Amino acid sequence: MLKGGYVPNMNDPGSLFFVLMAALAGTMTLIYFPVRLFLTATERSRRLKLLQRIRKLRDELGQPIEN
Repeated sequence: MLKGGYVPNMNDPGSLFFVLMAALAGTMTLIYFPVRLFLTATERSRRLKLLQRIRKLRDELGQPIEN
């Protein structure tokens, strides 16, 4: 091998930092993004149901009272 040249070494602190950061990014991609998408979808669903309930109540209030 080359003496004195740059040869990647896993014992180098910079390499360890890179591997740890890459693992963190991979974990975040596999866990955070699907959870975030799920929470966003369920929030939109809840908001839509709430808006539909408000419209229904508004329509009921606009109708005359029946005895």
